[in-house]
Amino acid sequence: MRKTVAVLALGLLSVAPAQAVAADPDTTALRNAVTRAEVLRYEQRLNAIGLSNENNRLTASQGNFESVNYVIGELRKIGYNPTLVPYANTSSPNAWSERTPSTLEVVTSPNQTTLPNGKTFVNGTAATSDFAQMTWSQSADITAQVIPAARIQIPPPATADTVRSGCSMSDFPAAVKDNLVLVQRGGCTELVKAINARANGAKGLIIMNEGQTGRTASARYVSQTYPGTVGLGVTYALGQQLYEAAQTGPVTLRFKSDNNLTLRIDYDISAETPGGDPTRVLQVGAHIDGVAAGPGINDDGTGTAMNLTIASQIMKLGITPKYKIRFGWFSGEEQGLFGSTFFVNQLNSLQTTQTLAMLDYDMIASTNWIPFMYVPNDVTEPTLPAAQRAAEATLSKTHIDYLNSKLNVKQVDYPFDNRSDYAQWRRPSATRGVPATGFYTGAEGIKTAAQVADNAASTAGTGGQAGIQADPCYHEWCDTVFNLSQYGLDEFTDVLAHSILSFAGVGADAVEMPIRTDN
Repeated sequence: MRKTVAVLALGLLSVAPAQAVAADPDTTALRNAVTRAEVLRYEQRLNAIGLSNENNRLTASQGNFESVNYVIGELRKIGYNPTLVPYANTSSPNAWSERTPSTLEVVTSPNQTTLPNGKTFVNGTAATSDFAQMTWSQSADITAQVIPAARIQIPPPATADTVRSGCSMSDFPAAVKDNLVLVQRGGCTELVKAINARANGAKGLIIMNEGQTGRTASARYVSQTYPGTVGLGVTYALGQQLYEAAQTGPVTLRFKSDNNLTLRIDYDISAETPGGDPTRVLQVGAHIDGVAAGPGINDDGTGTAMNLTIASQIMKLGITPKYKIRFGWFSGEEQGLFGSTFFVNQLNSLQTTQTLAMLDYDMIASTNWIPFMYVPNDVTEPTLPAAQRAAEATLSKTHIDYLNSKLNVKQVDYPFDNRSDYAQWRRPSATRGVPATGFYTGAEGIKTAAQVADNAASTAGTGGQAGIQADPCYHEWCDTVFNLSQYGLDEFTDVLAHSILSFAGVGADAVEMPIRTDN
C-alpha cells in the first residue's frame, strides 16, 4: 500500500443503491470453505521468505522472486494454469535512447515520389523534423505497406482531441497485419492506439498529429515498455500525404531505427478460473511485493494470501462462475504501481471494456483495523463519468452491505486517492475507465474515538484502540505474521469471498455490472 499521508477524517459520500445484493446461499459454501488457517499458512510461508532474504520482499529482490515462485507453485497445485507476466518500468536502471537517428523513406507510392494533388512526399531521411520515434520503441528495420485505420478525419474537426481513430479494435482492417498502420492523434491515449495496433498484428504504428492549431507537428509519444511496439509520430502534413496516397494505391515505407534499450525485468502473476464467460472478466488484485524495511505480511501479504485462498476454494468446490474471474498478483506496487500499470496497459480497448470491474485488496488485517471502503472521489474527480461513478457505488455497496449486516461493522468511506493497484484500471485519462473498489483496513492513519465507538458492537467484540495507528507496523520491520488481526484473517476474507462471487455472476441474485462497449 503506497500511502504518504494519514487519513484522519473522511466525510461519508453518497452511494447509489446496488442493482442487487447477492443472497446468502450464493456465497455461503465459499465463505465456509475459506478459513483463517489456510490464509495463515500462506502468510507464514511469505513471512519465512522475507525473513530468509534480508527481511524483505522488495520488487526485483530475491525475496520477491521467491514469493512469485511460491504463488505460481501453489496455483499449479490447486489446478490453475497461471501466467507469469514479465514487465519493465521506466525507473532507473531502465533507459531508452537512439544510438543513431532513425530514418523513414518512401519505397513505393502511386506516383513513386509525388501525390495525386501534385505535392511531393516528405522524405524522412532528409527531414527528420517530420517524424519522431516513440519512446521505448524497439529497434527495427521494417519495409511494409501503410494501411490507414478507420475514423481518420481530413480536414480535422474544429475541437481538439476528438478524433478517435485507433481507439477501438474495430478501427483496424484485416490488412493491418504485418504492415504499418496509420492512425490519427486524439480521443484516447497514444498508448491505447499502440496496444490496439499490436493486438491486430501490425508491425509498426504511425500516429499522425490531429491537425488543429497547435496539433500539427510531430511528437515523441510514449510507447509501451516491454515488449514495446515499434512506432513513430508524424506531422499532420505527412500523415495527410500518407493517407491520401493510400487512397490511390499501395504506399510502402521503410522505417529503420537503432535504439539503446535497457530494461530490468520484474514479474506479475495472472490466473483465470477455467469456467466463466471470457468476454466478461472480473479482475481481482493484490500486490506481491513489499518495502525494504520489512517482509510486508499485512502489506500486502494479506491480499496475496486471501486471494490465493479464495482462488483455491473456488477450484476445490467446483464453483463455475457465470463470468470469468482473473486473479492478479502485481509486483512493483510499492515502487510506483509498476506491475499493475503494465498489466492493464497490455489490454487492448476491447479487452478493457470486457473487464467488468477491478477489486483491489491491499492490507486486509491491520491489527487496529479501520474498515475503509474505496468510493468515488467527488473532490478530485468531479468529472468522473456518471456510469463509472454509479458502477463504483454498486461495487462498494456490496462490500458495505456485508460488513453492516453480517459483521455489524460500520465502514469509513475512503475516496479514491489512486495510490494502489486499482489506479490505472479506473483512470478516465488513461482511456480505461474500468470501475473499481477495494476494501482496506488502514495503514498509518490514527484511529479515532468515534471509529472505535462505531465498531464497539461488531462481531469482533471490540472497536479497537483510539489514538494509535491502524497498523502500527506499517512499512516497518515488524510487519510479520505477528502483525495480523486474527479477526481480520477470519471475517474479512469472507467479505472478499462474498463480493467476488457476487460480481462473478454466481446465483440468481448476483450483482450484474453494466456492459461497456469498445469505443
